[in-house]
Amino acid sequence: MMKNRKALFVFGLLSWAGCGAGGDPPQSVLLITLDTTRADALSCYGGRPGLTPNLERLAAEGVLFENARTVAPLTGPSHASMLTGLYPLRHGVRVNAMRLPGSAATLAEAARASGMDTAAFLAAPVLSGELGFAQGFEVYEAPGGAGSSAGEEEGGHGETTRIAALVARMAIRWLRQRDPGAPFFLWLHFFDPHHPYNPPPAFLERGGGDPYLAEIAYMDHHIGRVLDVLEEEGLGGETLVCVVGDHGEGRGEHGEETHGTCLFDSTLRVPFIIRHADRWGSGRRHASLVSVVDVFPTMLEGIGASTSSRQSFIDGESLFKTFPSEDRGVYFETYQGHVSFSWSHLSGWVDREGKYVHAAAPEFYSVDDSNEQTNTIDALGRDVERYVGHIAEVRSRSRLDSEDAIEIDELQSQIAALGYSGTQSEKSELPDVMDVAPERPHPHGRIADATRYQEAHRLMNRKQSSQALPLLAAILEADPTNHGALHLLGTAHMREGRLDEAIAALKRALSVRAGRFAAARKKLARCYEEAGETELALAQYRTLVADGERSRQVLARFLKLLRDTGREDEALRLQATLGG
Repeated sequence: MMKNRKALFVFGLLSWAGCGAGGDPPQSVLLITLDTTRADALSCYGGRPGLTPNLERLAAEGVLFENARTVAPLTGPSHASMLTGLYPLRHGVRVNAMRLPGSAATLAEAARASGMDTAAFLAAPVLSGELGFAQGFEVYEAPGGAGSSAGEEEGGHGETTRIAALVARMAIRWLRQRDPGAPFFLWLHFFDPHHPYNPPPAFLERGGGDPYLAEIAYMDHHIGRVLDVLEEEGLGGETLVCVVGDHGEGRGEHGEETHGTCLFDSTLRVPFIIRHADRWGSGRRHASLVSVVDVFPTMLEGIGASTSSRQSFIDGESLFKTFPSEDRGVYFETYQGHVSFSWSHLSGWVDREGKYVHAAAPEFYSVDDSNEQTNTIDALGRDVERYVGHIAEVRSRSRLDSEDAIEIDELQSQIAALGYSGTQSEKSELPDVMDVAPERPHPHGRIADATRYQEAHRLMNRKQSSQALPLLAAILEADPTNHGALHLLGTAHMREGRLDEAIAALKRALSVRAGRFAAARKKLARCYEEAGETELALAQYRTLVADGERSRQVLARFLKLLRDTGREDEALRLQATLGG
């Protein structure tokens, strides 16, 4: 059904392609997304004075939304919502490394249908084109995937991320080399404030010695370079600029250091600034609720498309030269705790009265409780039904057809190396958003374990697996069904050469995680190989293939093991099944 909707949507795009107001070509649009950036870290949102002068200038020339929320505290789901105008349970990207379905009608496809040049220069493999985000782009430059290596100049957070200087350089080159007479849609993604923070020393002073703030100052500097080139090329007066954060960062609030598993405003509130080409609303600050799903309809209208005929289809509202109602509410969720640690998933609804978090032990934080210190769910009374009803209504809307998960080992490893605990790209059934799971731990009560896991993960990345072992043991003592910790424990024992312990931990991980867990099964197969348990290793490889495994490295090991044990007939059948 949704694929048919996409066909109708694209047909509709063609009907207005190139038709802005008065028959003029559409104006250009620049989308700048700020990874892991808290709104209150920016100077224009009350942060450290002088930290982000370029974003402050942009806000002075545009409209700043003081109460913006993301849809999930994760990069993949939030960007998928920006590009489609749909909440995560509708576009299907619930955690990082899940693929945006080809049935999605994206902002870049709309721009292409109108004859615009489209390009994207992105900083992290979480937005790899192999995950579906490249739909509609003529130029799509993102690290990650098979054979990807960012090289020395890209550094910053690892070999597969790009620092702000490189993203800006690529964008500036494209802006100066393109056809100056053609309108464009350009998307830039900056990743610098992501943990671990590693700012250039020159920016530490501007950040007051705080490396997170220094990363934001560095990012702002290079955003300023791009904005300056827009003016130099004579494009500033004909380009709609939208700057929006994908999610925030815990920074120790509520015990959460980073982001992903919890739904506190420290990771849900984001900056959102729009500068119109004609400087409409310059200097305005608006307090009504907005969401990252609003990027899609806002930019659609900016390039000349009326969103009224699609308003019932998308979740976002256009903010193009208008403001939302004060009565508006918006949806948010996180499945990271469920996918990573076998914890409960969470969802919620926020409006002008406060924020409701749907779980077996629900929470409500009044709008007056800005630091979310007091859960007043008991005082909410029957109003709980109103919030639950909003979530249920979102659940009732149509959804994109899901697609098979990626099978690219390199990309999965690159995303996991960024610190996304327990990232799983493999397809598995996720619980319904309305279901509560009293038997599963509530993520807000397990923040310390998430922090321990992240530290263990960092130690593993630094080849210090022996130091990670006690941290993982502490997690599992209180939470023995935490499949992410069991998987990492097995990996640590494997690196230490303790094959018996590794096998035991990986078998437990497979037994407690519902659905396919290919990452653990691959390691278990390797452990059995190294332990000389050939038949047990072959059994694991057969299960992987039956589950749809297509990794070249895994299949090569399986074929070699079959031939080494004289099973040439089975090896030939496997090759024939896989197409040679």
